[in-house]
Amino acid sequence: MSLRILIAEDYKELAESYRMILEGRGHEVTITSNGMECRNIFRQYVQKQVDGSIKQHFDLVILDQGMLFMNGIETAKEIQQLNPKQKIIFITGNGQTVLQKLPQLLGNITVLNKPFTVQALISAVEGFGTIKFREMTKTISR
Repeated sequence: MSLRILIAEDYKELAESYRMILEGRGHEVTITSNGMECRNIFRQYVQKQVDGSIKQHFDLVILDQGMLFMNGIETAKEIQQLNPKQKIIFITGNGQTVLQKLPQLLGNITVLNKPFTVQALISAVEGFGTIKFREMTKTISR
């Protein structure tokens, strides 16, 4: 199962390591360096159908919480305005702050706290929607 993944990460080395891991597993990865760029790329690919539904291009968006211009929560809000059903994973070193702000979002959200293992990233990406409460990961679906 190959996924199309959009990543917003302001640390280039981390972004490239995510790309190597995920592309090595057959996924298509697009990297952006901040929330504003991520939102703009996402917007370019949104296609509304005649019946008003959204044709989803990205299967998953991975957001760093602490970025310049727009943080992860702000970026997620704008992405969800374009596609309320978009699946999003937050990668953050401050998971408690993100968890407190999640009620502002619509659901289909996973939080992955730094530091995490490569296997935790793979499980979060490839098992999205089936992840149970774990030590470092929390999924919220509404």
